[in-house]
Amino acid sequence: MENNPNLKIIHPEAKVYEGSFIDAFTVIGRGVIIEQDAYISKGVKIYGKAIIKAGTYIGENCIIGHPQRDFLKNMVKNKEQMINHEGPLVTINKSCIIRAGTIIYSEVTIGDNCQTGHNALIREKTEIKNNTVIGTNSIIDGNVSIGNNVSIQTGAYIPLFSTIGNNVFLGPYSKLTNDKYMMRKQFDLIGPTIEDNVSLGANSVIFPGVKVRNGTIVGAGAIVTKDTKEREIIVGNPAKFLKKIPDSWK
Repeated sequence: MENNPNLKIIHPEAKVYEGSFIDAFTVIGRGVIIEQDAYISKGVKIYGKAIIKAGTYIGENCIIGHPQRDFLKNMVKNKEQMINHEGPLVTINKSCIIRAGTIIYSEVTIGDNCQTGHNALIREKTEIKNNTVIGTNSIIDGNVSIGNNVSIQTGAYIPLFSTIGNNVFLGPYSKLTNDKYMMRKQFDLIGPTIEDNVSLGANSVIFPGVKVRNGTIVGAGAIVTKDTKEREIIVGNPAKFLKKIPDSWK
């Protein structure tokens, strides 16, 4: 492993393209590929297998390719160095901005022109498509599918087995849930389905398995306990129909 005067540690089996920038105090593991014009800030740790594509910025103290639980257990058992670890592939595509403190697990794919706020967490088996924003302190708890042009605002929570379509807005501190009985009885975890063109207001809560249909607007603080219909505005606790979205609205 290369241990250079700038305190960068780059595994000899990592591939760093010419024209990329790797700052000090970074760790680049085995099986990592960093393409041209990528910018890797101070304190970043990237573990393999991982691809950071051209023009992407990784902010200070991010962790990319964090091992999943079973891999961590094996590493502890075998006293394996993290820099030698190669888990399932994580891909961060072109021209993304991953801001300081973000943690992205292995087996995650992030599309072109995406960005995170600070201290976001994205767990394993998650796919995020193009032009999507993951806000500061938001949590995506894994096994999640997120479409194109999605805006996930500060503090939002997305649990296991959730599906989010295209052109969706999740307001600040909105919450999706997947456990109907909160571990009081046996229940298969089922995340909500948020269809295309939905807007969730700040502090709204969507119950497990609920389908929020195309074009729905959920008011701030609403508690959605059952499936909605298309292009409705729903408000309250429990959420109820207020009116249809006017044709003059998008």
